[in-house]
Amino acid sequence: MKRLSLLVLLAVLVAACGGSGRMSKAAYQQKLQVDSKAVQQAVTTITKSGASTSLADFAKKVDVAEAAVKTAADDLSAAKPPKDVAADNATIVTALRTIQTGFEKLKTTAAAGSAAVLTAAAALEASPQLKAGEKAVADLKAKGYKVGILGS
Repeated sequence: MKRLSLLVLLAVLVAACGGSGRMSKAAYQQKLQVDSKAVQQAVTTITKSGASTSLADFAKKVDVAEAAVKTAADDLSAAKPPKDVAADNATIVTALRTIQTGFEKLKTTAAAGSAAVLTAAAALEASPQLKAGEKAVADLKAKGYKVGILGS
């Protein structure tokens, strides 16, 4: 009998949640804005001129930015955005994962004291996944989504 009660309760909860599990436009916009702001703040610390006194210091800052990008990618990957932007969301997650991987290479290069940091940064900026991410953000904006810092 307890098991039946539990199943009935579970069925009621699922019905109350609506079933699709997709986020509303407003909730998705808020998630995008919060995640992108956290990434932007972390990345700003590594891009400020004169912010790093050595390649080792730079590597530490890139590590923090990498963690912020990973958190945002994980969060957006787990999200169930509105159906009309699901493909855009997936593309943005791929772009964030590319940034994360690029930051890992940047961090490793800087930690080793290599001057190839600029080459690693240029390779990241030229990534086709980042260009696709930019197009996905433009598509979100064209669909009327407020993307916050991502659209800057």
